Order: sequence, then structure tokens, then C-alpha cells
Amino acid sequence: MSRFARPYAQAFLETVPAGYDVEGFLAAAGAIERALGEDSRLKTFLTAPSIPIDAKRRVLDELSRRTGVDEVGRRFLALVLDRRRIAALDEILSAVRAARDRASGVVEARVTVAAPLDDAGKARIEQALARQLDRRVRMKVEVDPKILAGFVARIGSEIFDASAARAIERFQEAVE
Repeated sequence: MSRFARPYAQAFLETVPAGYDVEGFLAAAGAIERALGEDSRLKTFLTAPSIPIDAKRRVLDELSRRTGVDEVGRRFLALVLDRRRIAALDEILSAVRAARDRASGVVEARVTVAAPLDDAGKARIEQALARQLDRRVRMKVEVDPKILAGFVARIGSEIFDASAARAIERFQEAVE
């Protein structure tokens, strides 16, 4: 993460009004972040020093409106653009989420499963991890067929291995 992402995140969280929907902002701004990652012309347009800042602001404002970013979020994104940090929007939004999570006691779990999960499967794993940790959990799910079944969750330095591959290893160790 760049050295400036955390200060932007902290400033954003300190200036939003009480009760502000940070999750809603992150979801809407995330759509802009994805557009920047997928459309090199858009990223080039917004980062090119030869293009007038007013033109860039109009494009970013229109994108913000279309993705549902509210007025507070639009002002923040305009600041990021004005300070020439729009290319690092992904890092800044990640820092906002991390700071928000720390403040609200949420931990992020990187969960690897053998096959894609439906919403009910995600909820079951999330609830099991939350009970184990006695904290709220937000999951990022990855698929890796090598684990055969079950899941492997990484939360900070802790690993919860409930995979079939690990169960087979434990069985083999017990038999030997």
C-alpha cells in the first residue's frame, strides 16, 4: 500500500458526517475503481497531465452519479483527482475499508474453497468463523479445487483449515 493511502482514508473517515453510509460509498466507488482497472482509456484520461482538470472533474462526477456515489463521496473523489491520486483509488478505498473495519471490530477472512459458494454457504462459513473468533467477519472468497472440499480461512496470522485435503493428511499421519 502506498504511503498516502492511509492518510486519505483517515481524513475521509474523520470528515464524513455521523451515521454516514461508508459501506454504500465503498460499493459505489468500487464500481469506479473497477472501471479504472478495466478501461485503460478512462484511466489514461483521468491521469493525463495534458487534459484540463475541469474536463476530468466532469467525467468523474458523471461516473460518480451513475454508480450512485453521494455528494460527500463525490467531493472526496474530486479531492483524490485534484491531488493526482486517482490512479491509486484502489489502494485508497482498501485503506478506507481497513480503517473502517478496525474501528468497528470487523476482521477480514481470506477463505479458500474448492468450488464457488452460494450465499447460504458463504453465510454459514462467515457465521462459524465469527463464533470462533467472537468478532464480526468479512470474507474474501477464492476458489482452489486442490483443497477438494471444505475451506481454509486465513485471518491475520491464524489459519483455520477445514479442508478435505487436510483431513486426509491428518488421517494418514494417524495411521502411520
